[in-house]
Order: sequence, then structure tokens, then C-alpha cells
Amino acid sequence: MVYLIIAILGIAVVYLLVRLLSLKMALKGAGKQLKEINRELEENRIVKLAVPDKDAEMLLTVVNESLLAIREQKNVYAKREKELKQQIENISHDLRTPLTSMLGYLRIMETGNLNPEDREDLQTVIRKAERLQELITQFYDYTKVTSTDYSLSLEGIEVTKLLREALADAYPELEKRQLEVEVKIPQGTLAITGNENAMQRVLQNLLQNAVRYAKSYLEVSVYEGDGEVEITFANDVEDMNVSDVERLFERFYTPDASRTQGSTGLGLTIAKEFVEKMKGSMEAELVGEKLWIQMRFH
Repeated sequence: MVYLIIAILGIAVVYLLVRLLSLKMALKGAGKQLKEINRELEENRIVKLAVPDKDAEMLLTVVNESLLAIREQKNVYAKREKELKQQIENISHDLRTPLTSMLGYLRIMETGNLNPEDREDLQTVIRKAERLQELITQFYDYTKVTSTDYSLSLEGIEVTKLLREALADAYPELEKRQLEVEVKIPQGTLAITGNENAMQRVLQNLLQNAVRYAKSYLEVSVYEGDGEVEITFANDVEDMNVSDVERLFERFYTPDASRTQGSTGLGLTIAKEFVEKMKGSMEAELVGEKLWIQMRFH
């Protein structure tokens, strides 16, 4: 009788151990499923349990309900985001056309016979209108470049040539800010795979950022090696910390409220999006009071 009881207990223990091991493996499998679903949340998948267990299945039911709620919220957010971008694009388009006409008439007036005081006032109006045109263009660029169906035609472009031209165009503003500029660009031409118009916008936005936030100097350098091209913009900054740099590429974010007049906070966001559309990468780092923004193209 004793041996029978021991045998029954042994069988029960073995059964419980097998059951526990099976349940443990099933939960491990469910965990792997959940990780895969999180990586591809758009797919309408649920977590399943390989071994039947009432309590564990109740837990997975709650998990699957949470996944469904997250998907629904994500779809709502995506819809609202798309609607917002479309509204911004429509407004930008509606404003660009009349503003371009206004600038044309203002420049015609500038060629007329004006006394010095009136000419100075007119030039002020033209500068303000040009700045407004630039802001509207940034909003339009943002909605365009962040669209999921937007792509760039890529080809070989001479990046050093584009960089020299961008620096020449920005020279009056750099000089006005009295920034010491150091340029290290290789002699001759250096080509990358990209899009010329997009690269021009990237360089223009980076230089505008330097004009707005550099304290006393700007360093621009290009380096080729290890199968990639690195383009670096570095300048000294004040009142900027690591948390600012971590948010530097967020849309509408400006690190210094005192210098945000006339800024949308979209310049670096657009630049990063364009660079990534050209199969490159862009990152920022703060070392002491020196801000580094670096682009890499393979």
C-alpha cells in the first residue's frame, strides 16, 4: 500500500513538473509573439498560448484587448497627423502664390525713383516678406518630406560644389553676425548619391541654424574615408544642454526661446528627413559649449 501511494505521488509530481515546464515554454513563446507584434504593430495579430491554461489565457485576453486599443489609437493618431499635414500643405500653397506676386510688385517698386527714407522702408518690407516666404516654404517642405509616399530621385551629386555655393549665399548673414568661419573642404569635387535640390535645402537649413544659434564661430568640414563621406557643422552655443540636443530634430522644437522669432522649429527636422531620404544619417552632439551636427553618406 505504501509503495502504491509513493508511486501515485511520484506520477503526480512528474505530471505537475511536465505541466509546469510546458506552461513555462508556452509563456516564453507568448512573450516572443508579443515582441514580434510590437515590432509590426500594424499587423492584426494576437498573442496565442500553445498550452491550454485558464488563468494564463485570461491574462492573454487582457493583453490582446490592450493591443487592439493601442492599434485603434495609433490609427486615430495617424489619421489626425495626415489631416494636419494636408491642412498645412493646403494653407502653405494658398499663401505662397499671392506672396510671390506681392514680392514681385515690391521689387518693381524698388526700381522706381524713391527717396532714401522710402527706399529703406521698402527694403524692410521686402526682407519681412522674404522671411515670411521662407517660413511658408518650410511648412510646405515639412508636409512633403514626411509624407509616407514621398521619395527622392537619387543620382551622383557634387556635394563639395553645393557646399561652397551654400556658404557663398550665406556669407552676408554670417558676416552680419560677425561669426568667425573656418571651412575645411577637399580640393576638387567629391560626389555622393543624393538629390541636388534636397541637398541644397539641407545645407541652407544647417547654415540658417548656425546663423541663429552660433555664438562666435562656425566650422564646416568634409571628410572622405572608410567608404563614406562625412559633412560636419560645428559651432559654439550658449544656454544649451544635452536634453536640448536630444530634441533638436523634433518638429517645432527651438532650444532658445529668445531666438525663436521668425523660426518654425522645422529647419533641422526637414534637413534630417531629407538626409534620410537620401540614404544618409544625421546626428547631433554637444561637447562642452560646442554643438556638432554631422551627416554621413555611404
